[in-house]
Amino acid sequence: MDEPTLEVRAHDALVSWLTQEHPQPGQAVPIREFARKLGMSRTPVRSAVGRLHERGLLAYDSLAGFTVAIPSLSSLYELFELRLMVESHSVRRYVEQDRTPALHHLDESIEQASDLVAAAADQAAQHNAFRENDRKFHRTLVEMAAFPRMLALYDELLFSIHVTQAGMEAPLNRDRMQTPVDEHQQVVDRLKAGDGIAAQRALESHILRVRDQTIVFLSRPRTTNDSRLG
Repeated sequence: MDEPTLEVRAHDALVSWLTQEHPQPGQAVPIREFARKLGMSRTPVRSAVGRLHERGLLAYDSLAGFTVAIPSLSSLYELFELRLMVESHSVRRYVEQDRTPALHHLDESIEQASDLVAAAADQAAQHNAFRENDRKFHRTLVEMAAFPRMLALYDELLFSIHVTQAGMEAPLNRDRMQTPVDEHQQVVDRLKAGDGIAAQRALESHILRVRDQTIVFLSRPRTTNDSRLG
């Protein structure tokens, strides 16, 4: 297997920084520090930064240089509308295919999330695991539609949403963690009952709640204690 190019390595490192360290919108991209840590010149790092800038995830200012993009309300609405369309359509397609594969992956996700609520509510280190569980649940819904290309497009969309939401969601607590778990359970219960329309409505209500919560939190002053809700 060929070794990844320097630009690919730099891109992967930047993606990890954006999705795991959750830099705040407007925060400068430490290009020189990335180059030093990766043991390469700044050229491939700048190339990788340019790719993310083209996707709208990073911004550029002649004085500040490259920074984490500050999302607009319109961009957030658009991302969530796309997410709503893809996930809702995936549920409909799953039901229309008249297949009855076990929903055990969704059941396992909900069971794991319930366990994480108890652990993560008191341990901030577990919050990322809870958010990742949330993303996995939603990705599984899209995967069940059995459309590989749509799943690939959804992965790109989910990445953009993940980065765009960084630092802009309400802090996690037990109630904020339990609510999405309960809403996920409602979607699965309706799928098991064979009520595709009710499952779609439950899913859409859940996504819209998260969207509105994110937008409300966006309008509030950010502090160093802010966290993300996946």
